[in-house]
Parts: sequence; structure tokens; C-alpha cells
Amino acid sequence: MVSDEDLGRRAAALDDSVVVCRIDGDADVPAGVFPGARVATIADLVAEADGDALGHVDAVLVVVGPTLGADRVHDAFDALDALDALDAFTVAVVPAGVEPESLRTVRRRADATLLAGDDGPAGTVRTFLEAVQRPGFVNLDLADARTALATGIAAVGTGSARTGGSPTADRDAPALAVDEAFGRLPEGVDPTGASAALVDVVVDPETSIAAATDAIAAVRERMDPDANVIWGGAVDEGAVDEAGVRIVVADVGYAPPLAGGDPCPRCGTPLSTYAFGTRETLSCDGCGYSGVAVRRD
Repeated sequence: MVSDEDLGRRAAALDDSVVVCRIDGDADVPAGVFPGARVATIADLVAEADGDALGHVDAVLVVVGPTLGADRVHDAFDALDALDALDAFTVAVVPAGVEPESLRTVRRRADATLLAGDDGPAGTVRTFLEAVQRPGFVNLDLADARTALATGIAAVGTGSARTGGSPTADRDAPALAVDEAFGRLPEGVDPTGASAALVDVVVDPETSIAAATDAIAAVRERMDPDANVIWGGAVDEGAVDEAGVRIVVADVGYAPPLAGGDPCPRCGTPLSTYAFGTRETLSCDGCGYSGVAVRRD
């Protein structure tokens, strides 16, 4: 939704002040997929800092690979600890479904933690960067992100809706886009009690700027009345009859869905999967805990 020219100006303005990293040996993060940010391993970044070759870095987004199991979790912890030497805003981006205790430990080692959405950690990084880097009539930036994400674990969702054609479509589009964005938060996320949110609204040139305030109102309706909602807005010349919303909701409740073999939350016995017609549920043969929805990996 952003022109190549805008992306080029954005990348030049940031001047490598945002770095996207991966845990060494973990899932590859190819260069060039995050306009406006450089890509490096944590080892390379720390080596540059030790050799006084590191330029000014405002933020480091660490993409933790597709799994964060017991055999890899300490690698992630050590890598995040290594970034303490950098005076930068560190954001750990982790896949949904991470065991809660590991997620809490990552949270303690990073300035902020983002749960990846349905487009994976890399897609979540792109969405986050577009929200805080896009120039507009109201700008979001990394300082806003630090303020919001400091409150707790965060999750990203995106949504869009068609505008144009009728006054009804124009009026309903912001709320519909917000509905879709909340619906695309990672499974297991409960945003009801969230204490902060970043909201980025993008409209086409023919859509009233008032659509942005309508979208913000729709976000506020879904959150605690005292939540800190920080928003930005932009007009995208390339968008036609569309309103888009990106939300980063912070301090969310999170209870990842369970899968067969996971420990029972009541007694710790591995859960078993049972089929009832076309429906599958999890049950515990140890204590009888049952009726748990099955996680789809």
C-alpha cells in the first residue's frame, strides 16, 4: 500500500537505525524484505559494537525462529542478553503458541515482546515497521512504540474494508477494518483488558480523514476505557476504495491453545486427542480434564 518512492525515502531517512536480527542458527531472515531496516545476526551486531564499528541503532527487532522449544529457549535468552550492551529499543518477535513461561522469560530480557500473527514473525515485523515508519498526517514512531509496548506482551493484527460506492460503505468501512484486525490477532490472545495500543489507519485519497477517528473509536470500544490508544494516519495514493488498519495491542491476555501431548494444565499428564465426528478435543486420562480445543499447527 506504500509506493516504492515512499519506501526509498523511508529507508534513507532511517539510515540503518533499525536492525532486524535472528537468533544465530535459527530461521533465516533474508536481507531486503524489510524496507527501511538492515538485517544482521546478533553475533555480527555485537561484534560491530565491540569493534566500535556499529552506527547509531534506535531499535533491534529479534525474530525468534518458528519454534521456541526447550532445546532452543536458552539460545534465545543468551542472544537477547547479548544485546544489553547496545543502547537500543529491543523487541523480541516470537511465534504464537510459545509456552507461557518461556514467553514471560523472553519478556523480561527484551524491552518489548510481540506475538507473531498468522503471517508469521517476518510478516509481523513488516507490519510493525510500516506502522511506526509510515509518514502521514499523524505519525507514529518508535517512541510511541516504546511507550505502548512497555506495558506488556503485545500482538499485531491487520484489517481492511472496501469504501466508495455508497455512503453506507464509507461509514461502515473503518469499523469493519478494525473488526478484521482484531479477528486476526494470534489465537489465544485476549485484548479485552489491554492497557495500550498503537493504531495505524490508512485511507485512499477519496476517503474522508474522519474515517481515521471512526477507526480509533472502534478500537476504543474493544478495550478498557482507560487504555492508552496512540494512533497515526496516512493517505495512500495507491489505495483505491479501501481503508486499512494496523493494530499493535499491548498488555494482552494470552493463553495459547493446547495440542495433543502438551501437559494437562490441571495435573501435568500429557493430553490425548479424541475425535467426535468431525470435531476433535483434548482430554486428560489422568484427572479427567476435558473439552479443550485442539491447537492447529
